[in-house]
Amino acid sequence: TRYAQVGIVSVQVALVRWLESVGVRPDAVVGHSLGELTAAWAAGVLGLEDLLRLTALRGGLMESQPGAGAMAVVHADAETVVSALAAHPGVEVAAFNAPRVVTVTGPADAVGMFCRESGLRSQPLVVSHAFHSAAMQGAVAPFVEAVAGTALSAPMVGFVSAVDGGWHTAESVAEPGYWGRAMREPVRFSQAVTTLAETGARSVWEIGSHPQLTSLARASWSGTPDPVWISTLRRDRVDQVQLHEAVAAFVNQASGDIDWSAVHRGKAPRTTTIPTYPFKRQDLTAPPARRSGTARSAVSHPLFDRHYEHQSEGQ
Repeated sequence: TRYAQVGIVSVQVALVRWLESVGVRPDAVVGHSLGELTAAWAAGVLGLEDLLRLTALRGGLMESQPGAGAMAVVHADAETVVSALAAHPGVEVAAFNAPRVVTVTGPADAVGMFCRESGLRSQPLVVSHAFHSAAMQGAVAPFVEAVAGTALSAPMVGFVSAVDGGWHTAESVAEPGYWGRAMREPVRFSQAVTTLAETGARSVWEIGSHPQLTSLARASWSGTPDPVWISTLRRDRVDQVQLHEAVAAFVNQASGDIDWSAVHRGKAPRTTTIPTYPFKRQDLTAPPARRSGTARSAVSHPLFDRHYEHQSEGQ
C-alpha cells in the first residue's frame, strides 16, 4: 500500500492538471478515504509537495500496521448492518458508500464469520490490511504530527468532508486531528455525495484510473436534474480515447466549455475525407401563378401547393 497510495494520488494529480489545461476546473470536490488528500490539493488546501509527502507517509504508516485484516462489501442499509455488527465484536464499518452499500472491516477471521452468520449478502474485498479499523490506530498519531507541521490553507472551492459529510471550512481543514480521523473513522461517502448534490452540479467527474465510485455516487445523488456522470479513465480503454470522450461528453451533454486547441496541442493538424452523397436533383422552380383557380406546380411539393392555393383564394 505504500506504493499504491502514491501511485493513485499521482494519477489523480495528473488528471486534474490535464483537465485544468483544457479548461475544466472544479466548482466543488469530494474525496473517498485517500482521495480526500487529493481533493484537498485540488481545493487549494495543500501544496503539491506536501500532498505527495503526506501521501507517502500515510501509505508507509498504514502498511506498517498489523496485517491479517479483511474487508467486505455488504449490500444492506446502514441501520441493518450496524445492528448486525453488535454480535461480532472487532468488526467495524469502514465506509457508508451508498444507501444499500456498506463496507465492513476488521480481523480476517471476524469479518469472515460476520459474512457467514449475518445472513446479509456480502462480497469480500482483496486488501492487504483492515483499513479504517482499530488496526490503523497506530498510524494516526504520527500522521497527525506530520500534518501539524504542514501549511494548510482555506479551501478555494467547495470541499465536502468524507468524515462527517458536511462542507469543509477554513477551521476544519486546518485541524491536524481531522486528518487522523479520516484515516481511522468510517468514510461517509454517501452523505458527502448528498451534500454535494446541493450544488445542482451539471456534471460529476470521477478522477481516477477506473470508475469505482460513480455507481455509488449515483445511488446517493438526490439533486435534480441528474448530472452528466463522466469517467476520466477506464482500464479497458485507451487513455487518450477515454479522455477525449470525457471532454466531448462534458461539452455536448453538460454544456461545458473547453479549450479545443489545448486538447489537440502538440498534434499535427490533419484532414480527413467525409462521405459523399449522391443528391437526387429535382427542379422545384414553380411556374407563374394563375389569376384564377388553383394553380399547382408541375412538380408537386407541399410548400408550393400551399403558396398557390393561398394566391388563388386572394390571400
